[in-house]
Amino acid sequence: MNHSVRSLLPSLLLIGIYFIADEFFGTVTGVWVAFLLGGAEFIYTRIREKVYDKMILLTTLFFCIPGLISIWANGSVLSQLQPAIIETALCLLLGFFAFSHTDFTHTLPAGYRKNIHLSGPQLQSMRKMLRILFILVALHTLLAYTAILFLPEDTAKFITTPLLYIILGTYFVVLFIYNRLLLRKMKKEEWLPIVDEKGEVTGQAPRSICHSGSKLLHPVVHLHITNDRHELFLQKRSMKKDLLPGMWDTAVGGHIGVNEKVEDALKREASEELGITDFTPELLTSYVFESSREKELVFVHKTVYEEEIHPSDELDGGRFWKIEEIKENLGKGIFTPNFEEELKKVSLIPSLSK
Repeated sequence: MNHSVRSLLPSLLLIGIYFIADEFFGTVTGVWVAFLLGGAEFIYTRIREKVYDKMILLTTLFFCIPGLISIWANGSVLSQLQPAIIETALCLLLGFFAFSHTDFTHTLPAGYRKNIHLSGPQLQSMRKMLRILFILVALHTLLAYTAILFLPEDTAKFITTPLLYIILGTYFVVLFIYNRLLLRKMKKEEWLPIVDEKGEVTGQAPRSICHSGSKLLHPVVHLHITNDRHELFLQKRSMKKDLLPGMWDTAVGGHIGVNEKVEDALKREASEELGITDFTPELLTSYVFESSREKELVFVHKTVYEEEIHPSDELDGGRFWKIEEIKENLGKGIFTPNFEEELKKVSLIPSLSK
């Protein structure tokens, strides 16, 4: 997200320059500044990105038209209402992106758009922020019309411009402080890598966010352990677990850490949960598992292990199960749904495989 915000800074800077020119040097100067800045950005994008970016032209018109109307209607009510008219247009734009399902990053100039990749949850968070901003701007817009039409000129000037800047500035300061406090709290948590369905890392997030229903895809490892009698070792989840306590599950399962390789995570989890370190894993498959709380990219492995296994205190035990015993207890609430679904994806019990 920080990289995305930095990518937006050039466009935000141009918009800021326009408002400063319009406020301190007059409407005509503001229109010329908007026209020149928009034209310069259009030419720059054409040379560097080799595209004719229509969005730049539309944005330039968006800022020029209210000023041109004000100049044309100089001295009339329309001229007096110019600040409120500009804010109305801004309000409509915010409302469109805040309450529609449109990906607003597509409206950015091509040079910045290609550097911004927001996930679904990130878009939802950004849209929530825009909705709050829309409400603030909409309320101020109504106040601006009222002030221009019914209040003294000096009061109206304060309400239409300085007050708007105070409201927006306060909002972004509060948002900044809130995000800093939230980040400080999250730094104490375990952070997990966020990946695409190919396993390529696209970011990272705290464990609590990954398990909050955000559906941020994060990688995990599973290890199925068999013996020479073709029995399958299962672990019993601790009764202290907040998710599926006391149910029987895959022998080893756990998250892959930030900057951790799949094989290293598998060895670490096997050592922590079952106390085994000397084994040779075989990758069976990978798939995306989704529940109401989370979304995982699961790397499934198997191994044959004949030594004694000692489950750790974080489990409520574990043992080898005969295949027929597993079959008899499927669908009875003894095994985790994830384990039962995974059996259909791998060849440990051929009659169950898809």
